[in-house]
Amino acid sequence: MYHPTIIIRSIQTEDELKQMFYLRWLILRKPLGKELGTEKDEYEQESFHIIALANQKVIGCARLRKTEQSTGLINYVAVLPEFRQQGIGTQMMQKLIEKAQQEQLKTLQLKARFQSVNFYKNLGFQETGETLDFLGILHFKMLIKLPER
Repeated sequence: MYHPTIIIRSIQTEDELKQMFYLRWLILRKPLGKELGTEKDEYEQESFHIIALANQKVIGCARLRKTEQSTGLINYVAVLPEFRQQGIGTQMMQKLIEKAQQEQLKTLQLKARFQSVNFYKNLGFQETGETLDFLGILHFKMLIKLPER
């Protein structure tokens, strides 16, 4: 079975940006019956985007946004189903954590769907005990305190 080389890095081209937005919609919004365009928000320009590529095709994505002086928010973590369980999501998250540390952020927050909570726990995130309904889906607020570099 052929396994393409997976590259994880920031977006470098307009085509990669378009592919990333489409992937977000395909995985995170289309199953909820949401239209194209709902995968974007007003924070895209100020955020740091990471992608996973296989043969120049975006197969995974995640975003980090600074929300306060020392706090960041991770959103839109997605990997195509056929590429899951291969460590790609973990590698993307590790890159975002490294970026957060470079930016001297001390805490990262995220909202996890139920099926993703253990994935984030394995990366060191903890549940805060708060839940919220986001897009009609129960999400769990999670956070991680980052070690000083």
